[in-house]
Amino acid sequence: MDRNSSGGVPDVLLDTSIDDQIFRALVDRTRRYTLYLLLDRRSMPTGELADVLTGWLHASGSGLADPDDRGRLETELYHAHLPALVEAGLVECDEQYTVVELAPLEGPVVDLLQWSRAYERPQSTDSRPATDERDGKP
Repeated sequence: MDRNSSGGVPDVLLDTSIDDQIFRALVDRTRRYTLYLLLDRRSMPTGELADVLTGWLHASGSGLADPDDRGRLETELYHAHLPALVEAGLVECDEQYTVVELAPLEGPVVDLLQWSRAYERPQSTDSRPATDERDGKP
């Protein structure tokens, strides 16, 4: 990524065309991981999204997940995360939130998501980005 001449901050973080609501949506790790997955998959059923996210979130944090963890995450998706992503214009869902699709995104927003995914940190003190060694994804 290009660096800004003032302080080494990546230009994508200073792009004024990106609405503040998008940055607010990206504060939450579950929402970021949802978007990282949809960057590759474009669309998926919410239940499958909950399965994958449960694995990713627990692998980078507390270890093994159980069915209760998955159930809690699915509830959070329906009631908090997906509505916030829809409101920010980042995803689109059917009325019942059964299928989630990546919304058409402007270039700077895609750049921001790609930058964020590249520099995502695990919950531990490890300083490396949280990526899968096989495919480079969290």
